[in-house]
Amino acid sequence: MPLKTPPLAVRSPAPFADAAAVIEIAARTFGNYASFRADCAAWYVNHSHYDWDASAVGFLGDALVTHWGVWGYRMRIGRAEVRCGGIGAVATEAAHRGKGLMARTAPHSLERMRACGYHLSILFGIDDFYHRFGYVPAWPESRWRVKLADLPATLPPPRGLRRIPAAPTQALVRLHNRWNAGLTGTAVRPTFLRSWSGMRKDVEAWCWGADRERPEGHVVVQAGRNRLVCAEATGAPDAVLSALGALCRRKALPELRFDTLPYRSALAARLRTLNSRYEQRYAESGAAMVRVVDLPGCLAAMAPELAARLAASELAGYRGALTLASPEETATLRLDRGRVEVVHGRSAAGARSAVRGGWAVARLLLGSDAPLEVCDAGKLRLTGDAARLVPVLFPAQHPQLTLADRF
Repeated sequence: MPLKTPPLAVRSPAPFADAAAVIEIAARTFGNYASFRADCAAWYVNHSHYDWDASAVGFLGDALVTHWGVWGYRMRIGRAEVRCGGIGAVATEAAHRGKGLMARTAPHSLERMRACGYHLSILFGIDDFYHRFGYVPAWPESRWRVKLADLPATLPPPRGLRRIPAAPTQALVRLHNRWNAGLTGTAVRPTFLRSWSGMRKDVEAWCWGADRERPEGHVVVQAGRNRLVCAEATGAPDAVLSALGALCRRKALPELRFDTLPYRSALAARLRTLNSRYEQRYAESGAAMVRVVDLPGCLAAMAPELAARLAASELAGYRGALTLASPEETATLRLDRGRVEVVHGRSAAGARSAVRGGWAVARLLLGSDAPLEVCDAGKLRLTGDAARLVPVLFPAQHPQLTLADRF
């Protein structure tokens, strides 16, 4: 008689007892084993914002066979900040794949994220998998391209352009937070403390400015085939373009490409005044995906931003309520002449004006696309004044997350 497989025991990993096993399953699943194992030990799992309490692992007997990792950070939605669980290193040991073990592992993490105070969760995943856990497309990946010959000839040369270590220093953290303020989808740094995630080993970082301790801006670049790829940039737009132009000329590269540059950034606005190309790649499932973890908590964190949007609109004098519902939760906003608050108890029983339906409510909160298009594509049902309120409260935000902060 064949031996019966022991039941899967799912829990959060212990920081010391399980660290080696977590690193081992991640290293065996992703990338080059030796180098990724070293990265996990040095900065990706250990010494990072990996959340041991919110992550999940599954054991068959004494063997760790599944892992669902959570990296906790603050994400901007306009001027609001929400707690976000970034999902990474999702792995099942090769011998145990196809048995539904991850379907029994992931729910533990989702429950733990809610208990730990997370509002939303973001991941960058494979096709046709994560939708079963309530994740929906978050945003399209974007790229900008501009030829070196199309940069303005009158750009002043950058003052003190110099190469710096490719690492998240305090000075670069300050620059990132300053120039990304109000840009939806971006992370409030620090995230990773010792290295940049999602980038190749051959990245270069450059900064400029007279004060070596307080640079005026910086760029992170990689030399590609016939182009210089800019993975992130801060500083005045013309100074950024001047620095990148100088680097292109040094490396004899005729074109610039910007990956994950936020559409609403000052630099993107400057590119829209030049001869440039903007591309977006949509994915039905996979790539950037989002899930609501705590709907009332997320709306409460967003309340000041929602109030500012309402007060600046033609509905500034509106009084009433709007209910939003996901498959798991319902939350109601009380709207009172430019003020917004999340209400509970009898007041939250369900307003006449409501947005109800599936998981696409997460796309609405994030401003993934034009709001009424989000509702239509996600089969969200609008009642009462919802069709008037939704475009005001949840406008398109063109969210992006820089490669350095991905998990």
